[in-house]
Amino acid sequence: MARSEIAANQGSDVISVRDYLERYLSLSSRLEKPPEVRLQLISQAPLGNPAVGAVDIAATSAFQCYSPGISVMRPREEEKALATATGTLEGGHHTTRLHTNYTFKLIGVTRSAVHDFFHYTPFYNTTQQSQRYVEAKAGNYQVPGGLSEQQRRLFVDSANFANEQYFTLLENLHPVVEARLRKMYPAGGEVAGKRLSEKGIKICQEVARYVLPIGQLTNFDHTLSELQLLRIFRASQMAHFTDEARYVVGQMINQVAKVDPSILTDLRKPPVPKETIGRGEEREEKYLTDQASEFDINLEGKLSKMEAPADIRKVLIRAGRNILGIPSSQISDKEVLALMMDPKNNSWLADVYETGMFDPLTSCLREVSLTYQTKLSHTADSQRQRHRRTSGATPPITSLYRNGSADYVTPMVIREDSRLAEIYQQAMKKIYDNVSAAIEAGIPRQESLLLLPNAQTIRVTEQGDLLDWFHRWKQRLCLTAQEEIFFISLDQVDQLAEILPEAGEMLLAPCGLRQKAEIKPRCPEGSRWCGQPVYNLGINDYKDSRLV
Repeated sequence: MARSEIAANQGSDVISVRDYLERYLSLSSRLEKPPEVRLQLISQAPLGNPAVGAVDIAATSAFQCYSPGISVMRPREEEKALATATGTLEGGHHTTRLHTNYTFKLIGVTRSAVHDFFHYTPFYNTTQQSQRYVEAKAGNYQVPGGLSEQQRRLFVDSANFANEQYFTLLENLHPVVEARLRKMYPAGGEVAGKRLSEKGIKICQEVARYVLPIGQLTNFDHTLSELQLLRIFRASQMAHFTDEARYVVGQMINQVAKVDPSILTDLRKPPVPKETIGRGEEREEKYLTDQASEFDINLEGKLSKMEAPADIRKVLIRAGRNILGIPSSQISDKEVLALMMDPKNNSWLADVYETGMFDPLTSCLREVSLTYQTKLSHTADSQRQRHRRTSGATPPITSLYRNGSADYVTPMVIREDSRLAEIYQQAMKKIYDNVSAAIEAGIPRQESLLLLPNAQTIRVTEQGDLLDWFHRWKQRLCLTAQEEIFFISLDQVDQLAEILPEAGEMLLAPCGLRQKAEIKPRCPEGSRWCGQPVYNLGINDYKDSRLV
């Protein structure tokens, strides 16, 4: 039975899939600047071998699992192969759909859509243009289609105001940031001065971006498996999915289908989920306010608070003894933990390739999990999301905004300078007033919230095993890390050290770990070195060393 016959036999299901795709592609009319989707890479046989599609790959990998001998990767039109491919898909045996991968260039997608959809799960890889290192372009934001002339003018004026405030902040930040950098770094030669100047520009951009709207556009390379593409299409009828997200998903599938039409055979129509309390687009204002208040009270003044874990020390000791094969009569608990968590004994902890995941003793860190309640800005949460193994349960943007309420994070440099704080507070008041005005003017709530600033507060529950937390902290305790994530990481490791003091030896920036492991150079960043001998500091000294 040929693929066309398989598709015909699936009847209304395939027709419905095509209807959904056509509907999603037509959503370009609801966006003044529809994102561009380019397929850049696709899994394929080596040159000289017959070309294969996603269904061929799925069937071949299924045969390798279920049949004797060697299953050769080749085109498979035979009825048994197609039936096997369909059966594994319908039965949930989806490892067969993980061998095919696609890399897209996504151009002009809002940061809101990236945060809420494309980076929401851990199953992707992205290299995204940074607002920390690349100056924002004025007017580079999405405008919803279908607005009246008055609504459009209000939306554009509001977005332009936020963009103007970005450049105002950039100008006013420079002297303050430069003065702080001079305190952090001693006077040096011409090269040091140039490096300091470049660093100052990037820090100003990092801080000023807090006023930019989450509807600002970004570009990124995005890689995902066939399975993840099937999943995001299945999820696309969830209530919080935006027209923009559906359009991008439709374009991704459309671009793949031009090269490999068999992807359409694997698609199944998205189920329309039943709405439950709290899942609809609109929330009662009192619920939003009360929940935010409860969350903040639970933090007890911290940026991130650990939920009381089980006896993780006991779990680590038992796991370590089992790997070492040495009973308690021959080695103490402290010695087991020192072999596992002190870089002097375990140099894998300092390895930038994270090769320790293959080391049986280091992998014991996977046997305990930690959960934190964390409060941070939308822009910092976008950084947090990149650590995909410490996943977070993040509410959709529609449940973050409380009508008329300005709930935002203020960066340290602004918070500690009265003149900058006044500029920032006035800008934020106007930005949130503009959001309220957009909703009152009849612009759909979901589109109006694209005007919210990067500074918008997000409250998230995040969880991961200790090895993955260690990887995240190692990166984010560096002085060059994004400010909020740096201070959140300090909060988190302080709480861990209280219940597991032995972990203190590994809760350091990369240079501190490499110092203990006697690896040179101390800093692996090369010319991106922060300029401070952080490797000589204890973790308790990190906070006072960070002025920007």
